[in-house]
Amino acid sequence: MDQKINPGQDLVIVGEIGTYGAEKLLGLYPEEINKRFSTFYLSEEKRKLSEQKAVMEQWYHAAREARAEKHEAEAESECKAECKAKTELKSEFESKSEADPIEFAMPGYRKLYGVTGIRKVEKGGMLKALWDFCEAAAWDPETGRKKGYGLGCEFRYDSIPVSQFTMEICELFDVLPYRLWSRDCFLMTMEKGDHFCRDFLEKQLKASKDLADETFAKGSRVGFDSEQHVRTTEPVKAAVFGRITKEKKRIRVDGTEIGYLTRESYEELERFI
Repeated sequence: MDQKINPGQDLVIVGEIGTYGAEKLLGLYPEEINKRFSTFYLSEEKRKLSEQKAVMEQWYHAAREARAEKHEAEAESECKAECKAKTELKSEFESKSEADPIEFAMPGYRKLYGVTGIRKVEKGGMLKALWDFCEAAAWDPETGRKKGYGLGCEFRYDSIPVSQFTMEICELFDVLPYRLWSRDCFLMTMEKGDHFCRDFLEKQLKASKDLADETFAKGSRVGFDSEQHVRTTEPVKAAVFGRITKEKKRIRVDGTEIGYLTRESYEELERFI
């Protein structure tokens, strides 16, 4: 990513926040959760969590395979025989550590939509990821010293993808989903956020339609009401939830309410594990 993060660029979230935390709470407190929700509702929501996890694992695997193949081809064409083994070992490590699952779903998306920054949303949740992302711009990578105030931004809670089930789990245990441990979730800055989110959804819906058409052509069925049916998963969500600003303040605006993002080191899940 050669482009610079500039004011006016979109803040984008790919994936739903808080899924890892919700899954952990399901495992830690089954009795409390079973009292609150029906058996059918729980089974459906657990299935959705499992399917979304499986989709991202498939994307990760495909991205790693593609990256490994690329490095292997480069090693064969550029390296001599004595350094090939070393290069392939390094390639395997890089393919595992740097694989981009979104690249598998939308090849070339970084250049096409002007992506200027990416950070995974993990422990500490979305708020910590956003603070760390903005603060990272204040540090000089060469000297390791702070050189400014970092990035300013405006964002909205109500534009961040979070499932109704995760919200209900958070309500039950009095936790804030925006500080809840997330999995397979990415924070990005880019020039064409709305365009990316629309195309990202359409790409997945087309893949589901192609699967359905292929299944029907073979005389089978697609649906959700029977284990014998071929299941199509819900698409991975993406949304523009804010923008980078000229001002160095980091502001949350929801309706008439305004709040300020502060340094985040608190993880809601730590109260329970």
